[in-house]
Amino acid sequence: MTGGTDEQICAEALAAFGLSAPAAVRPIPEGLMNRNWDITTADGTRYALKEVLDVGPDTARRQHAATRALAAAGLPVPAPQATPEGDTLATVGGRSYALTPWAAGEMLPARSWSREQAAAVGVLLAELHTELADAMPAAPREVPVSVTSAAKATARFADFRRQAAAGHAGFDADVERALTEREELLDRWAGRLPQDGERGPAGWCHGDFHDLNLLWETGSVSAVLDWDRLGVRPYADEVVRTATLPVMFGAGEGPLDLELVAAFVGGYRKASGLPAEALAEAAERQRWERLCDVWQLKVHYGKGDESCDHLFRAASALVGWWARHHRQVRDALTPG
Repeated sequence: MTGGTDEQICAEALAAFGLSAPAAVRPIPEGLMNRNWDITTADGTRYALKEVLDVGPDTARRQHAATRALAAAGLPVPAPQATPEGDTLATVGGRSYALTPWAAGEMLPARSWSREQAAAVGVLLAELHTELADAMPAAPREVPVSVTSAAKATARFADFRRQAAAGHAGFDADVERALTEREELLDRWAGRLPQDGERGPAGWCHGDFHDLNLLWETGSVSAVLDWDRLGVRPYADEVVRTATLPVMFGAGEGPLDLELVAAFVGGYRKASGLPAEALAEAAERQRWERLCDVWQLKVHYGKGDESCDHLFRAASALVGWWARHHRQVRDALTPG
């Protein structure tokens, strides 16, 4: 089957998993790379069906093995359903599908969390890392990390400044202002460029851990979703990335809530014992890479897609704010 209605697609996929035809089907519009459906069967059971498009079958099965192990360990991770043959991928008409029980709960913006909730999420992330280390193939203690050169960032900024200068929209003016500030910061920080090399402790990480991939029920996380970026990284990189994402403890284009940052990182450190030195080093690399990264402009100018414009504004505001509050951010990311 290469096409068909949503009902036909879901009926054939459910049949491949040994289940009866759906009683109700609702496409889930939030999926970016994959098509997703909310399915209810005749007995009232709800499932999430996903057409796997962004990763290959082997990678998808590896993700499924990880999430099934995490669920078996009692962590709030939906476990993929297996076909009668024991496979977690069903192939129908040359397309691959994964099926999981519907995850109950609702998203809760991180800025609305209490400090206790932020700390609990930090503990949960540490537990996920620990269980992944047991469930997945052995990972190296340290892994290589690369740092964007100042020359590469300068060339990148110059290219987008030329494109912005040729435009006449308000966003083009915002880009010129933001890149001017970033160029000044590049010059200021050039003498403190983080170094390439091996970093650790490393292990299997979620890869995109943030509040939009968490569901909550009765004050606790009920599901951790979207494991498509599962991979081996320095643990500190995942912690710092999560803590400093604008969508997490930022406020759109405003500053980070450093009390929540410290609570989240403190919860993680208490449960994992991750050294403060690893977090401090990861924070410096993250700060530099946020300065150099303008992926949103590739989307805007390269594809004519304005859907990520607000993310560029938020990222640029955070870069400037972080520069002005460097010590406070460092302290929040390395709590005792």
